[in-house]
Amino acid sequence: MDYLKLFVWILGFASSAYGMQFNCSTMRMKFCEINNVMITEYTDVSEWEFPDHHDLAFGSYPLPDESTIVTTVTTELAEKLTNVQSLEIQNVSLVSFFLWEHLINLDASHNYLSELIVDPTSMYNLKSLVLRHNRLQQIDFLKGLFKLRDLDLSNNYLDKIDLSILDPAKELATLKLSHNRIRIITTAAGDMLHLPRLTSLALDHNQLTILDASQWQFNVLQDLNLSTNRLVYISMCEVQNSFPRLQTVYLDGNNWECSYLNSTLAQLHQTNVKPMSFGAHNCTEAVESICCS
Repeated sequence: MDYLKLFVWILGFASSAYGMQFNCSTMRMKFCEINNVMITEYTDVSEWEFPDHHDLAFGSYPLPDESTIVTTVTTELAEKLTNVQSLEIQNVSLVSFFLWEHLINLDASHNYLSELIVDPTSMYNLKSLVLRHNRLQQIDFLKGLFKLRDLDLSNNYLDKIDLSILDPAKELATLKLSHNRIRIITTAAGDMLHLPRLTSLALDHNQLTILDASQWQFNVLQDLNLSTNRLVYISMCEVQNSFPRLQTVYLDGNNWECSYLNSTLAQLHQTNVKPMSFGAHNCTEAVESICCS
């Protein structure tokens, strides 16, 4: 941040802080944007007032906005935003976020978020949660989010996850877990995981060596992305039983043995599932544009 920008930021922030009243800096689509504000865990927001607007955005992402930093959304700040139903808070150095009940859509992408704070006694209305490009290492916070329809946790630091935590989210339609470090996906022992509305599941660009779908029942799943993992085997029996309406599956970028891959693709064709790939690159052998060895 150069000195001119710093001066403008201090001037804008100082006037806002003394006035304690924030207005929409600009309108983007339906969102009321708020710029020129700094909020940290030490900021006293007790006398601050924000626009009474259902759709709020801090900053102007994807355009760079060095004037706006919100490192945390505390309970005190959340109380000031209780009428907000859709919130975009991207690229503002956010680390922690306290979720309030009436929020329906949250996009907190491109931050340093490691914690989403939920109250187990609250009844949340959140339907869309986008937290891609953050620093999440666990998903325990999903326990109370029963109304989720779209969940994007791609580009985080997830390593091992138990999908059973999503079982109450019966409205979930899309789940994106791409570009993590996932080695193991588990399900509570002895229990079937039913996600009756899930149509799209993205697990690409992880470190899976095995996909155990034996306890999954995703009856309307249409699109499954398993590309760029370390898979050497998938159970066609599990695929047919767990994903009876599967239409497309991405398999490229794994450790397939060619004869096995050829057999698997033949079975997929018999069940009218279309194997997809992004094209074979830097490999000596391939079956239907999917590298193998």
